[in-house]
Amino acid sequence: MSDPSVRSRSESTEGTPPLHEAGEQGDHRPPRKRQRVRLSCLECRRRKLSCDREFPCSRCLQSGTPERCEFETRPGLAPPNKLGLSQAALAGFDSRLSLPITGGDSSQYYRKDSRDADRIRRLELEVAHLKSIIPKQASLDDGSTAIDRTPPDPKNGADADFGQSPADLPYQDLCLEKSEMRFVRGKEWKSRYLGPHSAYLAFQELTGLSPFMKETSAEWLRPLHVHHSISQSNHYKDRQRDAQVREKKFLEPDLALERHLPSKQETDSLVSIYLDQFEQIHRIVHIPSFRRDYAGFWDPTKPRSAAFTALVLAMMGVSSCLDEHLPQRFERLVSSSHMRAVKWIEAVSEWQDRQSQKHRRMIHYQIALVLYLGKRVNTVKKKRYWKGAGALSQDAVSVGLHREPGHVTRGLSPFDQEMRRRIWATIQSFDLQASFDHGLPTLMSSLYSDIYPPRNIDDSEFDEDSEELPPSKPPGEYTFSSYQHLSRRCLALRLELSRFLTGPNEHMDYDSVIRLTNEITQEIDMLPSWDVSGSDSAREGVPKKPLLAYTLLHIQLRQYIIPLHQPFLKLRKNNSKYLYSEIVYYNAARDMVLLDDKLAELGIRTLNFMREDNLTLAINLCSVTMLQPRGSTNMIMINSQHTLELMEKCLAMKEDRILRCGNNEPWSYSIMCAALGLLQAHLGIKTPEKAKAASADRFVNLNYKLLAGQEPPVLSESVNEPGVPAPPPQSSAEVLDRSKSATPFQFLGQIPPPSSGGSVPAAVEVPGTPWWFPNPFDPSVAPQMQPNLIFNNPDFNLEAMGLNFDALWGGNDWEWEQA
Repeated sequence: MSDPSVRSRSESTEGTPPLHEAGEQGDHRPPRKRQRVRLSCLECRRRKLSCDREFPCSRCLQSGTPERCEFETRPGLAPPNKLGLSQAALAGFDSRLSLPITGGDSSQYYRKDSRDADRIRRLELEVAHLKSIIPKQASLDDGSTAIDRTPPDPKNGADADFGQSPADLPYQDLCLEKSEMRFVRGKEWKSRYLGPHSAYLAFQELTGLSPFMKETSAEWLRPLHVHHSISQSNHYKDRQRDAQVREKKFLEPDLALERHLPSKQETDSLVSIYLDQFEQIHRIVHIPSFRRDYAGFWDPTKPRSAAFTALVLAMMGVSSCLDEHLPQRFERLVSSSHMRAVKWIEAVSEWQDRQSQKHRRMIHYQIALVLYLGKRVNTVKKKRYWKGAGALSQDAVSVGLHREPGHVTRGLSPFDQEMRRRIWATIQSFDLQASFDHGLPTLMSSLYSDIYPPRNIDDSEFDEDSEELPPSKPPGEYTFSSYQHLSRRCLALRLELSRFLTGPNEHMDYDSVIRLTNEITQEIDMLPSWDVSGSDSAREGVPKKPLLAYTLLHIQLRQYIIPLHQPFLKLRKNNSKYLYSEIVYYNAARDMVLLDDKLAELGIRTLNFMREDNLTLAINLCSVTMLQPRGSTNMIMINSQHTLELMEKCLAMKEDRILRCGNNEPWSYSIMCAALGLLQAHLGIKTPEKAKAASADRFVNLNYKLLAGQEPPVLSESVNEPGVPAPPPQSSAEVLDRSKSATPFQFLGQIPPPSSGGSVPAAVEVPGTPWWFPNPFDPSVAPQMQPNLIFNNPDFNLEAMGLNFDALWGGNDWEWEQA
């Protein structure tokens, strides 16, 4: 069977007279050179791709646009009839669309049933088109690409996990680079992303506008010397001169920032803590490059860039409270380390507000991310976390960080491309976590993003001069980028969970909850199990901590199980099918506490400062256990003693943070103490009176430790009235060694009447009374001091520290703010 494209060419040339004959006929016009008919379809020619010359061609079918497949014809001849295809073309086309043509002469079949055949072909074309756009629509719905939904192929290694290899991309994505370049203006990190409906793109679509303006300027404006007058009025700036001025200003030091720098030894220690812990999960800087610049930072012969000084201060603000130096010194409720961190964060924030939003570099985005991280670690402006993360996301989208760098901008080195992927992955993590913490939707759930995940490689394997990035390592091999690389695998599921939890409540049916829970479990089971028993080799100059990435990968998935099943806990009493929700809810909270406690045992406090898991998990464990009857024999009540131990672990981790950072949020710790006492009373371990005393004792004992570390001390001196002995002085060590349990005091019970001949009995233990409660029946206490109960005693006056006990314990308003 002959090729239809060859037949069409021969047929089109048969009825065409030779060139010399055409010149001799008619109006005797000069002969023109005959143009050859283009054999490829117009769509393939526009894309500059090879065409198989079928109708429609395989390229148009693969891209989902078969209706655009058209072939050029010779002028004067009618275009080929799409319904009257040749026998060979029809057979080839039908074979690709699975259209059966059976029996005898297919041409007779086509002539008899042309309408039916055409209808079938049109329907199959629509089906092929719909199949091609379904992945695109799915990617628009969940904020990810069709590549994100593709299951990993273990045969192709790490690059095939998320479709990183361009050979694995669909054809329309291969052509995306050329079509999407027009959406970005600028280059490198000074780019600006424009949507398809922006005014700039509308100007580009207006054909002939630019030549018209140039001709108008040359013919009408230049003779009138308008250009000269405009240049004199500074409307046209010397861009090269401005670039030199900006470069010089960027290299200049900032003396106001340098005044906040501590000694080199202290700075080295705090920067090392940041690189050691936080850079193993949130990749913001390239560690070898940073260390090289940091070494030159202390060289007195080189100028200190203000931007690098701001980056160093922001890093120290993140790690200030994580230093091993204990005990801390406090001013009221805030530690000295926390005060320094807040001071550095405020200084960098003020400097950042003065910077240009147009001429920015990579270091400006790094400073913004480290600054946001410092605010979370030090609990600065907690109510603005969601808005701050959203602002970072909008800023990143405006410069096109959410698109694959090779698709939207030119001139980016492999180093810059990989850093853009890492910074975007960090912003995604911040935004999703802030959305979960506040229970509010995230911008990511409605954003189309086709950027590849960061590669699973160490920083030492590439630098600014690398011409090509090394291949990504398998997920089972741990690197500093393992968290970001593997976190992308569950991104689509986390976005779906965010939409589900922040959407209408009527859409939260139990079948969907079970389905999402199973998907979460499957994603957790797919996570690799590194050797988390110890630290790996220090390839980046910092010992690797795979347990840190392992814990965060598990927690960021398990945390969604709790809000998914929480609405169904109270329905358990009326319907036994919700028993599954109780068990899954309890197991998720228990596993997260154990993961955090394992980090605490190794002295890794990163997640304890970055997240509020201790508070939420203690409340979750208490609430699910309180729903069980006291005499129940189910799994949750059987493990009640283990639950108390888990809550003790949460309180211990919270206390460790308070002793390092300060009790600047006393409401959270007071709630945790009260929840523990409430659960102890519910389980019958303590009476309600003793449980209340133990809760208050634990709260006051911790704040008394803060009192012992005051500088200057806020303890008032005892006013010794006549006949009132002064209380014995207490050292700070004695205060720090006080027991956290409720210590009963000796109380004189009922004194029998003298007529009975009885003597004063021994002191009777009154259960549940804390050690700081003054004994009004103690003979050493004067009558003037007997009514002074609890906080009226000047030795235990915690209100001088700013504590509002009515708001913390006696009121319902937990939105307490420090005065």
